[in-house]
Amino acid sequence: MSKYRTEPGVAAFTKRLRSKLDGEVLDDSYTLGMYATDASIYQILPKVVVFPKHQQDVKQAVVIAGAENVTILPRGAGTSLAGQAVGASMVLDFSRYINKVLEIDADQRWVKVQPGLARDDLNAVLATHGLHFAPDPATSSRANIGGMVGNNSSGTKSILYGKTVDHVLEAKVLLADGTMLDLYSKNQEEYQTVIDNGGREAEVYEGFRKIIQSNRE
Repeated sequence: MSKYRTEPGVAAFTKRLRSKLDGEVLDDSYTLGMYATDASIYQILPKVVVFPKHQQDVKQAVVIAGAENVTILPRGAGTSLAGQAVGASMVLDFSRYINKVLEIDADQRWVKVQPGLARDDLNAVLATHGLHFAPDPATSSRANIGGMVGNNSSGTKSILYGKTVDHVLEAKVLLADGTMLDLYSKNQEEYQTVIDNGGREAEVYEGFRKIIQSNRE
């Protein structure tokens, strides 16, 4: 197995991750080599690869990375053709543990899932309810829902059924500073309530409102 030179501070960063997370934290040359590539032509060695076991693991990893000034790269199957899934970062791979269907409402035709769930695995579950998640990238047997949301994946049937963005109702989003947001369509009163409550969420919402207003024309 080949050797590589560890950057200053990376060993301490990795040790801190291991002390705080329940999931796996890997920095061996084999794992780093595997995650240095995706389906694109690019090859960039990551600093460390993390397999978070649950939501708290993700939050802890993100907060630690922020404190250590390490960039963060969420990743699933790495099926990207443009290099989005490689970088000199802390890779968070959701596909190993955070890959479940959490809730299905067949009557209302919605499903709540974790980001590491593969598209075809989701549809295997939905089929038992007579439902189907329409976006169909060529790599649907491996492509994770989180990556499909990030890329706004489409497929050959998108003209008829739309892209991923057309099928997302809500999203639980973790910001780089550890703030958790539940994002969904809000009316003016709900929007204003968020801003009136203050804090990081209000700052984000107010920032978006200023961008929209200044570019309305």
